[in-house]
Amino acid sequence: MLPPPPSVADLKSTGIRSKEALTWKTSMPVWRVHATVGSHVLPWDAHRTWGPVLRFDQHPLPVGEHPRYGIWYGAADPRGALAEVFQETRVIDRHTDAKYLTGLRFTRPLRLLDVGGIGVATWITRAGGNHGLDSAPHRRSQQWARAIHSAFDEIDGIAYRGRFAGGTCVALFERTAGDFPANPLISLPLSHPGLEGRIATAAMDLGYKFL
Repeated sequence: MLPPPPSVADLKSTGIRSKEALTWKTSMPVWRVHATVGSHVLPWDAHRTWGPVLRFDQHPLPVGEHPRYGIWYGAADPRGALAEVFQETRVIDRHTDAKYLTGLRFTRPLRLLDVGGIGVATWITRAGGNHGLDSAPHRRSQQWARAIHSAFDEIDGIAYRGRFAGGTCVALFERTAGDFPANPLISLPLSHPGLEGRIATAAMDLGYKFL
């Protein structure tokens, strides 16, 4: 079971060693699946200020609009992005809400706290937690996200392991708002014929269905 996070003061004292942070290079793409119609639409390059809702939302309670706190989720590959978005139904629906697959590269290297043991880091253990952070109830992982956000101004976000595809995922704080490119590498609707083969392969790998 994942314990509550230490105080912000204790986390500051713990610090972050060089090997406990990942550098997301400008050559490394990030992938996102996002709706373009419906009630929860955000541009591909916008942080969500409504929360907390998901695992590493650092928004304060109560749930609501928090303009000073933004979060943006992405994955290191398209399969990871698809796995996370369609985890509840395990059906990759290429049509509802006109979802797009967007890939981009950030305009500067990002410094991300590794909480998933992606590198050689064991920061989460040294800080008094454990690797259950990737799968703990959202209420508890959000507490850790708030503490990390408050304790480490120099961190752009969190790198963690996706629960379903197992690859690297990222949760980026509002500090990265000015670091998106003017245009993405690619941004296509999931219904685009050119993506059908890639989506079918991802669905087969994950044991998901696709429509």
